[in-house]
Amino acid sequence: MGRRILIVEDNSDIAESLGTFLAMDGHTVRLAQDGAVALETLHSFAPEVVLLDIGLPGMDGYQVARRMRAETSRKDLIIVAMSGYGEEQHRRKSLEAGCDDHLVKPVQPDTLRSFLNRLGTAAKS
Repeated sequence: MGRRILIVEDNSDIAESLGTFLAMDGHTVRLAQDGAVALETLHSFAPEVVLLDIGLPGMDGYQVARRMRAETSRKDLIIVAMSGYGEEQHRRKSLEAGCDDHLVKPVQPDTLRSFLNRLGTAAKS
């Protein structure tokens, strides 16, 4: 069963290719290129999963994650940081900001598919 996924990514090529891949897998996808649009889309689209680039211009992904957590009471919202940095300090900072997980870019399609499948399995348990 497809999920509602919000991709927050300022690189339009990355955002569109991820969106196309996820749509082909049966997910409903929306794109946002900055934090302000991501926060608007959080309320209008009500995603189940947010794939959140950390290196956004203006409001960075950490700030966006904190705002998302503050602006919604949804416990089922899954926020996944995406960053070119994957050291323990970066992962910890993502978790402290309210992200549920941290994927290192470039995120390979099979990695993303496996991650989303694990979410589905966890939800059924």
